[in-house]
Amino acid sequence: MNDKERLLHDVRIAFFKRTEANLFLDTHPEDREALCYFRDADREFREAKDDYERRFGPLCPGGESVRDGKFIWIAAPWPWQGEA
Repeated sequence: MNDKERLLHDVRIAFFKRTEANLFLDTHPEDREALCYFRDADREFREAKDDYERRFGPLCPGGESVRDGKFIWIAAPWPWQGEA
């Protein structure tokens, strides 16, 4: 697994953890432990996403889609194209 694949894997895991915690909190909004877990998972996701995007470009349009006056969302290969 290369660096790009590893970082994307980390983003996916963190996203899953954050989403599951969010779903749990939908039905258990007073659970302090779950809220702490969600906050940690959210931080982990944002850090993993930021690290990936800093090195390999944006994961989705918005945010850092413009760099040096150029629209960079379309500059990298699309996810289904692999390493084009």
